[in-house]
Amino acid sequence: MEAIASAPTSMGQDIAQFRAEISATQSQLASKSGVDQSRVSRIEKGETGSPSELGKILDALVALGSKGAADYGAYLAKEWQYVERPDFSNPQRNILEMAEESLRQIADFLDQEDRPWPLKRQIERQRAAIEAAAVYLGKNAHQIAFIGEVGVGKSTAISFLYGLIDPTSPPSELRERVVLETGGGHTTLCEVNIRRGPGFGIVVQAQSDEEMRNLVGDFCAATWLRRPGGDGQKNDIVNVSEEVQRALRNMSGLTVRRERDANGKTNSRDQAAELASQCATEEEFRARVIELIKLELRTRREIWIEDGGAKAAMQQLRKLFRDINNGRLGDVPLPASIDLLIPGFGSEVPGLAVSAVDTKGLDEITVRADLDARLKDPRTHVVLCSTFNQAPSTSVQLLLDHLRNAHGVRVDAGKVSVLALPRDDEAMAVKDDSGESPIDDEDGYQMKCGQILRTLAIGDGALNGVPIVFFNAKKDDAAKVRGQLIEQVVRLRESHEERLLNECAAADEVIRHHETQAFTSAVQAVADQLSNFLGAHAPLPPRIRQPLEELIDAIDSIRYASTIWAMTRRNGEYYNFSVSHQVGAGGAKDALLRSKTWFEKLQGVLDTLKQDDDLALAQKTIQQVEVSAEGWRRDFAEAARTAAVEVYRGPLEADVDLWSNCAAQWGAGPGFKVRVRKIIRDWFEAQTDLNQKLEEIMAALWEKSVVRPLEHLSNESAGELSEGIVVPSENGI
Repeated sequence: MEAIASAPTSMGQDIAQFRAEISATQSQLASKSGVDQSRVSRIEKGETGSPSELGKILDALVALGSKGAADYGAYLAKEWQYVERPDFSNPQRNILEMAEESLRQIADFLDQEDRPWPLKRQIERQRAAIEAAAVYLGKNAHQIAFIGEVGVGKSTAISFLYGLIDPTSPPSELRERVVLETGGGHTTLCEVNIRRGPGFGIVVQAQSDEEMRNLVGDFCAATWLRRPGGDGQKNDIVNVSEEVQRALRNMSGLTVRRERDANGKTNSRDQAAELASQCATEEEFRARVIELIKLELRTRREIWIEDGGAKAAMQQLRKLFRDINNGRLGDVPLPASIDLLIPGFGSEVPGLAVSAVDTKGLDEITVRADLDARLKDPRTHVVLCSTFNQAPSTSVQLLLDHLRNAHGVRVDAGKVSVLALPRDDEAMAVKDDSGESPIDDEDGYQMKCGQILRTLAIGDGALNGVPIVFFNAKKDDAAKVRGQLIEQVVRLRESHEERLLNECAAADEVIRHHETQAFTSAVQAVADQLSNFLGAHAPLPPRIRQPLEELIDAIDSIRYASTIWAMTRRNGEYYNFSVSHQVGAGGAKDALLRSKTWFEKLQGVLDTLKQDDDLALAQKTIQQVEVSAEGWRRDFAEAARTAAVEVYRGPLEADVDLWSNCAAQWGAGPGFKVRVRKIIRDWFEAQTDLNQKLEEIMAALWEKSVVRPLEHLSNESAGELSEGIVVPSENGI
C-alpha cells in the first residue's frame, strides 16, 4: 500500500477493529508489519502514527486476511474534494461517495459558459441541496430525547431501556435500582445526557454565576415573603421549583429538619426561614445564603469511576447522580445539565453514536425553550411520554401540534414517537369497542394503540403517522423497545439519504440531457409557469395571528402564580418561562399560517404541470421544486421566529418599569396572573414602532426565503443569490 498522506482521527480505532475481526494479536500484527508492538498499541489507543507506519500496518492486516483493511485502503486513497471525508464506519459512506461524484460532475457542467440558463439555475439549486444532505449524513451523532410530564415515569423507563441499573439493589424496588433518580415528580434537576465515553463517569455543565445568583435570589425572595410579618399571600404562595429548592437547601445547609419533641410528635424546622428571621433585610439574607453555598469551592466538573467492573460502576453512578442532582457534594456546582458517560453506549447501529436525553419534566408550560431546541433539532428523535391510561396526554397532543404548526415538521418521518408507559396490569384493563378484554399485554397494547391513533386522527388527520411504542419496565423486553426507537433515528437518516439520491438523479438527468432541445424546452416551460405564478402572487400574505397571542396563551396555561412571579423578577426571561421564546414561537406560527394558502396555490400549479404530458421530460424538475417549496416555507418560519425574538427581546428586558409594575401586582389580592397578562398585552399593543418593524422584517424575509429562490429558478434576469440558494433545511423531515 502506498504511503498515507492524510489519516482520519479514528484510524487507530479502525485498525484495532480490523485486527479483532480476524482474531489477530498485536504481537502478530507487529511481527507481520515490522512495526514495534508498543507502537501498534499506542496507535490503536489514538496516538498519531507516521504515514509509513500506518501503511505497513494496513498491508499486514490485508496479508493476515482482513477484508475490511483492504477496503480501508481504497477508502483512504479516494480524494474527497466536495464532501468532507466521512468516517469509514459511516452507514451512508457509499451514498456520500456518490454525492462527491455528483458534485464533481456538477462543477464540470457549470464550468461551461454555454449552458441554458434554466438548466444552470436548476443544477445550482441541486448542488446546494446535495451539499446540505451530505453535511447531515456525514455526521454520525444523534440524540433520542424523552419528554414528558413530571411523574410520568420517563426516568425509570430510560434507566431500564438503557441498562442503567444498580444490580446490588433489590429487584422489587424499581426506584432503588435505577441510576437516574426517580420519585413522585419534580425529581430531575436538569437535563441529563447519557452518552458514550472512554470510561464510566459524570460531567457537570454548571449554571452560570448570573443564573446561580438569580436562582438564589428567587429562593431568598420567596422565603423572605413567607417569614412572620412578610408579604406572602395566604392563597398564592410563591416559591422556586421543588427540585431547585431542594438542591439549594442542601448546598447551603438550610434544610427543613424534622425533629421529635418529648411527646413523640414530629415538628419541622425550616432553617432557611430561621436564618431569614435573623436578618434585617432581604439583601442581607441573600448574601448570607450565597456565603453558605461557598460558590468559590464548587469547581469540580468531572468525576470518573475507577476500574471495578460495570456492576460496581453502576452502583457508584447511582449514588453520584443522586448526590449531584440533590446538591449534596460540596465541591460540585449546581448543574445546568449532567452528562452520564458509559463505555460503548449507543452503538447499536455501527457507525452511529446515539445518546439518550432525559429532559426536565413538564409541569405547567408545554413549550419551553429547552424542549423547543430538541423539537427543532434535525438530529434528535423526540419521544413524547405519557402514562398508559392518559396516552396521548394533553401535553403530548400540544407538542405534536406545536411541532407541525410552529416548526412545519412532519411527524411521520422519524422525528417523533409516542411512548406509553403502562404500570402493573394496566394493559390488561383495556377494553375493545365491544367491551372485550385483551388476552395478554401485547393484545392490550394493540387495543390501546388503536385508541391513541383515533385520538390523534381528530382534525385534519396529519398526526396519523406518529409511531406508538409501549414499555412496561417490569415486564417488557428493553432491547426490543430500544430497537424501535433506534429505527426512528435510522428513518431520520434515510429521509436525508432519499433526498440526496433524488437530487443526484435529477442533476444527472440535467447533465445527460442538456443538449436535448425537448428537455431544455420542457424545463423552460416549467420555469415560465412558475414565473407567471410568482408575478401574480409575490407579496407577503397578510398577518393572521399576532406573535403576542402565543405569549398570552402560554400565560393562560400557567397553573401556578409562582412561575409568573419569577418571570417578572427576571425581566421576562425565566428558565421555565421565556417571554421572548413565546413571542418567537408566535412569529413562526404566524409565518406558517399566513403562507399556507400561498404554498397551496403553488402546489396546485405544480400538480397541473405534473399532469401535462408535454412536460414529461421535466418531471424531476417539478418534483424538486416541490421539495424546495417545503424547505422555503420552513426556513421562512424559522427566520420569522428569530426576527420576533430579536425585535422584542431587547426592549422587553430594558423596560424596568414594565416588570416592576408586573411584580408589584403581587400582594394586591387574587387575580395576579390576570393583571400581569393585561399589563403585558397593553405593552405590546402600545409598541406600534416595534410591531411595524417586525412586519417590515417579515416582508424582507419573505423576499429572501421564498420569492428570490423561486424567482432564481423561473426568471433568467433574476440574477445570482448573493447569500446562496435557499434549500430545504435539515428540519425538512
